Amino acid sequence: MKKLLFIFLITIGISASAQHTEKENYIKKESIAGKLDFSKKVEAKYGDAPSIRFGDLLYNKKDFAILLWAANVRNFGVQSFEHAAEIWEEIYKRSLTDLKKKL
Repeated sequence: MKKLLFIFLITIGISASAQHTEKENYIKKESIAGKLDFSKKVEAKYGDAPSIRFGDLLYNKKDFAILLWAANVRNFGVQSFEHAAEIWEEIYKRSLTDLKKKL
């Protein structure tokens, strides 16, 4: 019985790891010219606006696109801000500035 439970737990762990990897691959694939490429969507919607008001803050278009990306990545199950920042930096091959991280 203990062996069966152990095998079951290992199977669940492997399955969860595979799902996590699939989500990250989807995020990476869709972040450039895909469903998670918010820079083009923001430019299309707010093309003439110099800044975008969200709540009490004003954002430039690039920062607002990063904000939308981060919110959508969180919906895909990436709960850690640090992990989301690592994924973003891996996709775009540059570091987020401290200001962008605060946003």
